[in-house]
Amino acid sequence: MQNRRLLPIAVVILVGLGLLFTLANRPVQAQEGNLLTNPSFEGQFASYTPELPQEIADCLLGVCTTAQTPSGWKPWWVKERPTDVNPEFKPATRDIGGNRVRTGDRAAQYFSFWSTHKAGLRQTVTVPNNSRVQFSVWGHAWMQESDTSLVSDFAGTSNMRVGIDPTGGIDAYSPSVIWSGFQQAFDNYTLFSIDAQAVGDKVTIFTFSAPSVNPNSPTAGFKHTDIYWDDASLTVVGAGSGAAPAPSGGGGGGNSAPAPAPNFALGPTATPNAEGIIYAEVQSGDSLWAIAARAGLSLDDFLAENGLTRDSLIRTGELMIIGHGDPPGTEAESAEAPVEDAATTSEEDSGESAPLPTPVPPVTPEIMAVVATNRTGASICLTAFDDPNENGLKDAAEMLRPAVAFTISNSQSVVSNYVTDGSSEPFCIQGLDAGSYRVTRSNLPVEILTTPGDHSVSLAEGTSIDLAFGSYMSDELSAIESTTNMDSAGEDDGLLNTLIIASVVVGILLLIAVVVLIVTRRHQEVA
Repeated sequence: MQNRRLLPIAVVILVGLGLLFTLANRPVQAQEGNLLTNPSFEGQFASYTPELPQEIADCLLGVCTTAQTPSGWKPWWVKERPTDVNPEFKPATRDIGGNRVRTGDRAAQYFSFWSTHKAGLRQTVTVPNNSRVQFSVWGHAWMQESDTSLVSDFAGTSNMRVGIDPTGGIDAYSPSVIWSGFQQAFDNYTLFSIDAQAVGDKVTIFTFSAPSVNPNSPTAGFKHTDIYWDDASLTVVGAGSGAAPAPSGGGGGGNSAPAPAPNFALGPTATPNAEGIIYAEVQSGDSLWAIAARAGLSLDDFLAENGLTRDSLIRTGELMIIGHGDPPGTEAESAEAPVEDAATTSEEDSGESAPLPTPVPPVTPEIMAVVATNRTGASICLTAFDDPNENGLKDAAEMLRPAVAFTISNSQSVVSNYVTDGSSEPFCIQGLDAGSYRVTRSNLPVEILTTPGDHSVSLAEGTSIDLAFGSYMSDELSAIESTTNMDSAGEDDGLLNTLIIASVVVGILLLIAVVVLIVTRRHQEVA
C-alpha cells in the first residue's frame, strides 16, 4: 500500500529529471543574424578530441583534458619555436578580475606559463553558397611576470589577429586562410575583424595569437601569457559574386556590429590615471625605441612627450608617458544587451561519439585563384639579424636578432609597430593601404648597422616587400667590458691590500696593549 503511494511521486521525479536533462543538453544556438554557434562563449566547457597531427601527438589518451572549450568551438595549436607549447584552454569567469569577460558570464581563455604558443580557436560554419561574410570578435591579452598585477607590463607583444578559410578547411596554416592585420591588444577588449568571400557553402573562422618570447629570458616566455576572446560574430555582408561588396553591419549578442578593426598593429590600450595620462613602466633591457614602438608612437613623438633626447638614459621602473585619455569615471559605460546563457554538456556526458572532421576540398590552383581575390591591402615583412661578416646579407648561419623595435609610419602618423623576438621573423605587417611608408628600426649605442636603419618604400595594392636589417656589436662593447673587469679587479685588489694593512695595524696595537698590561701588573706586584 505504501509502495503504491510512493509510485506517483517517483514518476514525477523521473519526469522532472528527464526535463532537466533535455534542457541541459540543448545546444547553444547561433543568434539571429549571427551564423556562429555560441558566439558569446557561454555554457559548459568540454574536453577536446584531437583532429590534426600536432594535436593527436600532444593528446596521447585520445582526448585533450587541458583543452576545455565551449560548445561550438574547437582549439588549435602548432609548435614552431623551441619555446612553443600547446596552451591550456579554459573558461574565463567574471570573478577572476581584470576585465576578462566582456559580456555575459564567461569568455574563452587560453594561456601558456613560462613559455610561448601559436594557437587559437576555430569554428566551421555553413554559409550561403559563395557569399561574402565578415567575422568579428573582441579580444585582449595579459602578459606579466607578476602574480598580483592585473595589467600587462608591455615588455612583449601578443601578436593577435583573426582569419577566415573560405574553403571551410580546419588548418590555420593553410595557404587559403585570409588573415587580418596583427594587433597588440593589452588588458582592454579590442575589436578584430576580417571579411572574405566563401568558396562554396562552408567557411572556418580562426582566432590567432603568437606572443613573443621573454626579452629577459630568450629561451622562455613570460610567466603569464593569457589570451581572452568574447562576443564573436559571423554575418553575411554580400551575395556571391566576383566583386566584394563593402563590409556592412550585423552582429551577435543582440548588439549592432561595430565598425571593422584596422588591419595594422596598434599600441597598448592602457587605462589613463586620474590626470588622464597613460604610462608605461620601463622594463629590464628596454630601450627608447622599444617603448615607443610598443606604444604605437614614433621615436620623435615619444621623446618629445617625455622631454627626452635620443641619448637620454632610462632606468628600470621609471614611468614613461605613452598617451593621454579620459580619466576613469568621466564617461558612462555603454549599455549592452544581456547575453543569454544556455547550458550544454560534453560529448562524453551525453554518450555521443565525437563527430569526424568536416571534409574539405583540396587547395587547388582554381581555389587559390578565388582566394587571391579575397586578399586586400599590401604588406611589409621585417627581419633583424646578426651580421658579423658585415656583408649586409642574411647568410644561412647568421642568427636572428631579438629586441629590435620597428616603426612603420606614413605621412600622417604611425600605422604599425613590432618588436622582434629573434625566432618568429620574418614578421609581416599585413592589410596596409597602398601608398608610401617609412620603416625605421632601433639600434643600441654599441651596435653597428650593416644595412640602412631607415627605409622609404612605396606599396601597391596586393604587393609585399621584404626588409632585412643587419647589424653587429662593435668591439667597443668588448673594450668596455674588459675595462670594467679590469677596474673591478683593481678595486678588489686595492680593497684586499687595505684589509691586510688594517689587520697588521690592529695586530700590532693589540700586541702593544698586551705588553703594556703585563708590565703594569708586574710593577704592581713589586710595589
